[in-house]
Amino acid sequence: MQSSRRKLLGLMAAGGAAALLSGRDEAQAGPDGRSGLVGAWRVAVSRPTGEGVVLLTFTSDGTFFRSGDTHPVLSVAHGAWVQMSDRSYDGSYVALRFNENRAHIGSQNTRISILVRDDPDQFTAVAKVQTVALDGTIEATSESQLRGSRMKVESFDD
Repeated sequence: MQSSRRKLLGLMAAGGAAALLSGRDEAQAGPDGRSGLVGAWRVAVSRPTGEGVVLLTFTSDGTFFRSGDTHPVLSVAHGAWVQMSDRSYDGSYVALRFNENRAHIGSQNTRISILVRDDPDQFTAVAKVQTVALDGTIEATSESQLRGSRMKVESFDD
C-alpha cells in the first residue's frame, strides 16, 4: 500500500511538473508566436528630473520586478502585469521610499503602459508615478517615458 501511494504521488508530481513546463513557452510567446513581455529588460527612462536607467524583469505568472538608479532611497519594486492586446501590456508596481537616514517615509506607486515594438526585443512605455506619504497622502505625481531592450544571454566563449 505504501509503495502504491508513493508511486501515485510520484506520478502526480511528474504530471504537475510537465504541465507547468509545457505551459511555460506558451506563456512567454505572444499571440503571433514571437516572444512576449516575459524576460529581463534594460530600460532608459526620461523623467522630469532627468535621464535614468532601470532593470525590469517580467515573469510568466504576471508578476514583475524593477530595480534602478534610485537606490538607496527607493527599494526594489514589486508589481503585476497583464496583456491588454497583441503587443500592449499594462502593469503597476510599488516601491518603498526612504530618507537619507534610511527611515521609511512612504511609497512610490507606478502604473505603466507598455507597447512591444515590431522588433519584439524592444518596447516603449509611459509610466504614471505617484509619490505617497506614509499616511496615504499623494505628495507628487509625474510621468516618465521608457525605452526597453530585451536582455539576451551573452556567450561565455566570446
